[in-house]
Amino acid sequence: MTGGERTVLVDASVLITLADTGSAALLAGIDGSVVVPDPVRREVTSDPAAKALSDAIDDGWVTCPQSVSTAAVEEAASHLGRSDGDPRGDAVLLAHALVAADPVVVTDDKPLRQTCKALSIPVAGSIGVLVRAVERGDIEPDDATETLYAMDEVGARFSASLVRKAERLIDDAAD
Repeated sequence: MTGGERTVLVDASVLITLADTGSAALLAGIDGSVVVPDPVRREVTSDPAAKALSDAIDDGWVTCPQSVSTAAVEEAASHLGRSDGDPRGDAVLLAHALVAADPVVVTDDKPLRQTCKALSIPVAGSIGVLVRAVERGDIEPDDATETLYAMDEVGARFSASLVRKAERLIDDAAD
C-alpha cells in the first residue's frame, strides 16, 4: 500500500450481500486498498460470496492480512462490548481500522457501524458501495436500483424508508 492511500476494510456482511446479487466486483472500483482481514475471510464460507472473495484475492484487488496487534484487537473487542478470548471478524476488522492511517469500514452490521461512528471512523455499507459505483459510472442507475431491490430480497433486510432513501441517493449520484 502506498503512503496516503485509504484502507477500505470490508466486512463479511457486505461481501455476502454484494456477492448474492452478483455485484461483488463493484468493490474493485473503490478508491483505496480493499482489505478483508483473515478472520473475516474465514466467515465467508458459502458461494457465491466465497468464490467472489477468492477470485478477488487471486486477481489482486483484495488483500487479507493475517495479523494485527493483540492490544488493538483487545481494544476493539472492548469497544464492541466484548471481552472474550476468541475475537470474531468484526473485532479484528475494527482493530485494523484503529491502527490504519486513513480507514473506512464497509459493513452492514449495526453494532459495528455504531461503534465506528462513536469512534469517528468513517463507515459505509452495501448501499454506499452501490451509490459510489453509480457516481463512478461503474453501474447504470436503473441497474443499481434493481441491485438495491435484489439486496433486500437476498436478506439484507432494509426498511422501506431506507430503500426510498437509497433510491434517492442513487438518483442523485446519477446527476
